[in-house]
Amino acid sequence: MITQIKAELLKIRTTRTTIGLILGMVVLILLITLLTGLLTHPSGLASKEDQRQLLSLSSITGVFSALAGVLLVTSEYRFGTIRPTILFNPARSHLLTAKVVAGALAGLAFGILGEAIGWAIGYAILDGRGITVVLSSSDILLLTLGGLAGAALWGAIGAGLGAIIHNQVGAVITLLAWGLVVDSLLFGLVPSVGRFTPGRASDALMGLRVHHLVSPGAGAITLIAWAGALAVLGIALSVRQDIN
Repeated sequence: MITQIKAELLKIRTTRTTIGLILGMVVLILLITLLTGLLTHPSGLASKEDQRQLLSLSSITGVFSALAGVLLVTSEYRFGTIRPTILFNPARSHLLTAKVVAGALAGLAFGILGEAIGWAIGYAILDGRGITVVLSSSDILLLTLGGLAGAALWGAIGAGLGAIIHNQVGAVITLLAWGLVVDSLLFGLVPSVGRFTPGRASDALMGLRVHHLVSPGAGAITLIAWAGALAVLGIALSVRQDIN
């Protein structure tokens, strides 16, 4: 299993797609953080919640982590490399478990990079505009660890989704449609249900105080449940399918 995980991580590190995801993530975090921090009136960045929102913008990393997880699985089916991969390791449950773990580790790496950039820019903006940071050490710790955990779990969610939907385009569209449309609609229209979606669970995990969000602990449990359910379903379906 460890050898297979190392092989999956090697695939992630050596593909041009990963480089593209990293560059896209960095540019988007820089753009969103700079626009939000520089165009918002100083009074809109003075409170704890305002500063939480600014420094949590790097959580967009989760989208790229999930995409990396999806592509880790679906690329094998798209280019046909799944055949030699399975010949090397016929136990599909082990293979896909390794991909889910690798997706989570890749998501963690994305999270570290994204948070480093987002926090550096965010703090620089607050300092440059003469705004005092009022977040406590516990607030900062929760934002940091929650963001990293969320990014890792999003990587696992992406790999699980890719194991369910082998078509790369279909899996990517499903991921983006859910994360950018369905997630927000559910939370806006039916918050009692929407707060248990992966996106809102990620917000809760970081300690954001938006109305209707669950507690950080419940957010962690919810996100773990999503990652676990998709991984188990993806593994179960893939074990029963033949490679054409």
